[in-house]
Parts: sequence; C-alpha cells; structure tokens
Amino acid sequence: MAEAKGLSSDDLKAISDRVIQLSNADQCRVNINSGWRGYTRVATNRITSAGGADATSINITSVFGKRVASVSTNSFEDDALLAAAVRRSETMARLAPESPEYVDELAAQNYQDNQAYYESTGELEPLTRAEAAAIAIQQAKAAGQIAASYMDVQAGTSSVATSNGLFGSHSKTGVAYTLTSRTRDGLQSGWAGDEANDWNNIESQRVADDAVRKCRDWRKTNLDPGQYTAILEPTAVGMLMLRMMNAFNQRTADEGRSYFSKAGGGNRLGEQLFDDRVTIYSDPAYRDAESSPFDRSGEPISRQNWIQSGAVENLARSRFWAGQLNQEPLPGPNNLIMAGGNDSLEEMIASTERGVLLTRFWYIRGLNPRIISYTGLSRDGTFLIEDGKITRPVNNFRFNQSLVEMLQNVEMIGPSVRVAASENSSVSTPIVVPTLKVNNFNLSSVSDAI
Repeated sequence: MAEAKGLSSDDLKAISDRVIQLSNADQCRVNINSGWRGYTRVATNRITSAGGADATSINITSVFGKRVASVSTNSFEDDALLAAAVRRSETMARLAPESPEYVDELAAQNYQDNQAYYESTGELEPLTRAEAAAIAIQQAKAAGQIAASYMDVQAGTSSVATSNGLFGSHSKTGVAYTLTSRTRDGLQSGWAGDEANDWNNIESQRVADDAVRKCRDWRKTNLDPGQYTAILEPTAVGMLMLRMMNAFNQRTADEGRSYFSKAGGGNRLGEQLFDDRVTIYSDPAYRDAESSPFDRSGEPISRQNWIQSGAVENLARSRFWAGQLNQEPLPGPNNLIMAGGNDSLEEMIASTERGVLLTRFWYIRGLNPRIISYTGLSRDGTFLIEDGKITRPVNNFRFNQSLVEMLQNVEMIGPSVRVAASENSSVSTPIVVPTLKVNNFNLSSVSDAI
C-alpha cells in the first residue's frame, strides 16, 4: 500500500505520546486528523478554480474526575505551543461542571485491519481531475447546455490515543464528483454524481452522460401533488438513508423517544418492522466504502446488522448506556449498506401503471423522530410514468415522508451501488444503496424549484 498523505501513523503516535507526557490530567485523550484535501470546480462550462491543502488538527481532551474539556490546535512542531494547548484544556476541564455520563478512557484495543487508502486517489493529479471535468464540459457544450461541477478529493490518516495505553490509526481516501447541467434559459436541469474511496471507480463518462441526458429530457409540466408509486434512484435513496443512520440508537428507543421504542417501555429489538427484503448493515471493511474501524473514543467498530430481513437486529449503545444496562457497548454505524436485489430500473418502470421517477432530493430536514419522517425537495429530473413508460417530465415536489413507511412499502429492489449522498457535494459517510420502487410516497406539494 502506498504511504498515505499527511503525517504518518508513526508521526501521529509521536505527537500523541508528547501530549500525554505533557498532560497533568487524571486522564487524557488525543484525536488527530492529518491529510490533504483538493478540489476542482466548474462553472459556466469552464474550470473556474482548483487547489489543495495539507492540514493537521489535534484535539486534546483532559479529564479531572468527571470534569472534561477539549481544545483543538494545529501547532505541533513547537513544544511550547503544544504544551500551551494542553494547559488550556486542563484549565477548562478544572472549571467545567461534572459530566455524570463520563466513562473512563479506553485502554489498548484490537482493531480490524482495514485497507481504505487507495493510491489512485491519494496520488490523483490535478490534470486527471481536469480531464474528468473536461468530459462533462465538452458534452454539455455539444448539447447547448451549461455545466457546473465540483470534485472533492481527500486523503489522510486519523488516530486516537489515550493515557490508558490505547493507540489506533486509520488511513483513508475518498472522492466525490457531482455535476449539474442546465439549459441556457435556466428552465431545464439534470444532475448526476459518483462517490468512491478508489478514484478508478469514479465513472466520469457516466456522470456526464446522465446529467446531460436528464437536462435534455426534463422540463417542468404540471402534475398534482399526492401519494404516488415512486421509483427512487440510488442517490435519492442514499440521501434518505444517510439521515436514518442516527435512528439506530438504543438509548432513544429505551427512553421512548424513537420509532424503535416499545409502547409501555423498552425497545423493539427482534420485531419485524419493515418489508422482509430490507436488510441494512454497516461494515468498515466493505469494498470501496471502507470507514474507520474505531470511533472517536477508540471503541472498535466491526460489521453489524441493524435490520435483517425486515427485523430489528441491533441498536447502537454508547459505553455509558451499555453500562447502565450491563451490556456490551455497540458503536453506531460509520458507513451504511442496504442489501440490493435483482430488479433493473427498466423493469421497475415497465411494471408501473402510474408513478413518478425521482433523481435526487435537496434541503432535507427532519420532521418527527417517532416515525423517522423527513421533508425535502425533488430536483434535477422528476418524471411521470404511465402504463410502463416514462411519458413526460413534471414539476418538482416537496415531500413529507416517513422512512419507516417507505421501507414497509417496498415493491422492487435493484442492485446496490455507492452514491454521493451529501447535499454539499463533499465526500460523505459512505452510503451503498439500491434503486427502490415503493408505494404511497407522499409528494405533498408542488415546488417551483428547477
């Protein structure tokens, strides 16, 4: 494996050791992120800016009893400045109120081997990024459209260390590429995107093809709001499932604050709550969606099923909450995979008497955690399906939808792919999801958005 950008694991351990040696606190934890981030931006069919920067951030947590405080710094070469940061965190900790839920820092842990650093991304040249952008620019120009895109590239190493003898480090790369193409009158728009840890899996030509084609085919015609059979392309599914990750929390369930709460107390672990084809899990070693094998406190993360064949198999438990229950802690997911099926998009469309095809969403916001409901807007390609065919493009909508009901109303499932699930076009939590055909998706009102 190629050497990661940013400071090496040995460098991060040396810095962590220095902090811990300088510390006078009862306990100390050091979290470091070090790496490089680059970008290429396109607007009005030209590359308008590109660049990159190295950065290292050190977060120092000091603990006295149950009084806890943290300070961040990027000064690590000068011992005096590093010592000053340690002293600041200690001063703040002494002044902080006691945290009744503080749990002692972890001792040494064993972590799953996880090769998430891809040389294809870590050594990606600006010229290669520009060549990928040029594909979209040329295709948009040929179609009489205007392209705007953003490519975010990250490469580096993170680490966690404690005064109780723990040290872990993890190197990772990631790239996100999103493209919007619009007509010159601004009335038609198409979007496409891709995300991967491995640059070789970014499909620049496919992204250009999809965005330009959707822009060509989409122009608003009127369609009333209502509950429709909906075919959600993987990006639309991924943007919703990214929001569902935090719902897998046992404490909120036990305290009666989530959909996974049981009436009268307790949680719904083991209950069949979704369509039996729905399986959702996390796996830090999932190929090209790898994530860190430890959380911020240093707790090991391994593959976990959250929903298995529609039944709730696990809910995350913090170390504090696990201690209250006399159970083992279970960190929450830091990537999310929804098992796919064999139904193609063409088969989904052909089987639909009347429905709507949705490309992606925008401005997604939470509504009600008790039913895991969200609202947001469709964008950049919304189409009416009639008698098994796409008949016309239609206006965008605001949706108000319970993700619980969506996963209960599944009709068909396509193969799973990694998607660009972030609204800001940056590398996000790795999300791998299928195309879904669902019943009664609530398109609650018409949106004037393009």
